[in-house]
Amino acid sequence: MRRMLTTIPTLAFFLALAAGASGCQQGGDGAKARAAEISSLPGLKVMISGAGALGPDEVRAISKHLEGKGDVAAAMVRLKKEDGGPDGVEIELWGASLPAAAGVAGDLQGAFPALAGATIEAVPLEPGSGPQMAVMVEAPAEDATPEEAKQEILEQLEANGVDGKIDVKVEDGEEGRRIEVKVEKTESGGG
Repeated sequence: MRRMLTTIPTLAFFLALAAGASGCQQGGDGAKARAAEISSLPGLKVMISGAGALGPDEVRAISKHLEGKGDVAAAMVRLKKEDGGPDGVEIELWGASLPAAAGVAGDLQGAFPALAGATIEAVPLEPGSGPQMAVMVEAPAEDATPEEAKQEILEQLEANGVDGKIDVKVEDGEEGRRIEVKVEKTESGGG
């Protein structure tokens, strides 16, 4: 049995990660336009293994570090935990400018001592090869408190049939609102 923790690539969450995304509060039509824009961007997939069990704060810091290296419009993080095997992290970034794949391993190992002995592989992804927007939700109202926004997102995800343990985190900061969604599912079968 394999446990996989993954961030759902819903449109509202991609938009929340975009610095200065003007379409963020436009609702359905603005969300569809932003999805089309994101799907035309190149991507970068970073796979980390052999680092032991990284905590959520460490993974979040690694993702934010990578996001800060370019003009990133969307990011998705997957944490993989295998029974009897090593933990792994996959981070996909989509944006107009991304870190060079060749320099990612050295950069991360230098910035994060926990990754010193890890195997890190970074591969460019072609525009249009990113995750499909299987679940679309509208961005919460601008004047919604973080707790109200969280509840609104949870209700939309449940109405769209997203199952598993859903965790929504909404933070307001200098760069705008950041929305993080995690869905934990247990999958059975081979690795």
